[in-house]
Amino acid sequence: MNHVLATLCLFLCITSSAAMAADLIAVQPDGSVLTEDTTWRGSVYVKGSVVVAPQATLRIDPGTVIRFSTAFGTNATAQLVIQGRIQAVGTADLPILMTSDSSRPQRGAWGGIILVATEKKNLIEQCRIENADTGLALFFSSLTLKAVSVIRATTAVRARDSLLQISGGTFSESDIGLEVNDSELEARDMTVSSCRKGCVLHRSAVSLSSVHIVKNTFVGLEVEECRVKIASGTLADNALGATFSGGEGLLLTTRFMRNSGTALQLSAARLKIQRCRFSENRQDAVRLEDGRALLFNNSFSSNGGYNVYNAGSEDVNARLNWWGSAAKSAIASKIFDAASIPSTGRVLLFPWLLEKPPLEP
Repeated sequence: MNHVLATLCLFLCITSSAAMAADLIAVQPDGSVLTEDTTWRGSVYVKGSVVVAPQATLRIDPGTVIRFSTAFGTNATAQLVIQGRIQAVGTADLPILMTSDSSRPQRGAWGGIILVATEKKNLIEQCRIENADTGLALFFSSLTLKAVSVIRATTAVRARDSLLQISGGTFSESDIGLEVNDSELEARDMTVSSCRKGCVLHRSAVSLSSVHIVKNTFVGLEVEECRVKIASGTLADNALGATFSGGEGLLLTTRFMRNSGTALQLSAARLKIQRCRFSENRQDAVRLEDGRALLFNNSFSSNGGYNVYNAGSEDVNARLNWWGSAAKSAIASKIFDAASIPSTGRVLLFPWLLEKPPLEP
């Protein structure tokens, strides 16, 4: 009987050890290349760089923890480079974690996940990325993010000449939350917060729906020469709310609230601004350098500066808005235009709404 028990205990120990070994994958050599389909699970240690070759797929199971460290004898930051395909799918109960192996990691402690010329169906879902230089970087690639959080990075997510789709998730505590250049971006239900610059978008096609850009210390949203559609979003408690230079598009049912600088600044931007709310901003609500934008069916109230500041020589069309009052004198007192400096263009206000729009966000 004792012999049977001893044999059983030995079997259980061996089985347990084998299971633990199966859950522990150490990727040691710097410059490793995965040439075949590979699955990571459990605890994974990456030292130096690991490359997924064009013909291979890297799958990462729910609950996997991946720690990155610099290869011995080099100062190059650790990184995972995807030329093939990545399918990293966690769950709400078992998210994937990618972080530094340092006991006290700082921002930029490791390089990040880099996609290079891969237009395959790359997917990262229910994943948290911490303390990277660039959490996710795309170059001529496609990537879908679902409920992904990137925190304490130099740049949380960067896309160049790529297609990026985002659903849910948070980018926070970084120098730049989201940077997109010459790309296509579709994002919804995303939050970008507590960065120096929230979103920086250049020469791209952009669709943002229910995106919340809050508490960024320099600017919430910086847009240059983009085709944009922004709907049902929030830009609140930033230093500057949003700046647009060039480009065209639509701002719809978006709230600009409690920004400490100008809430919305426009220069050569052909934007239709409709059913938006501008309230409790410490300085001007909307500042324009020209008359290319159209403002109508918006609501303005309790802004510390002017509701509209026309800094250019062209007239600005701002008819059919609610200005917080129906009294002409009260409305005019919050407008800066030719009535203040004759060389400035006018802000065309009449007719204005006599009550707050019913569909205001």
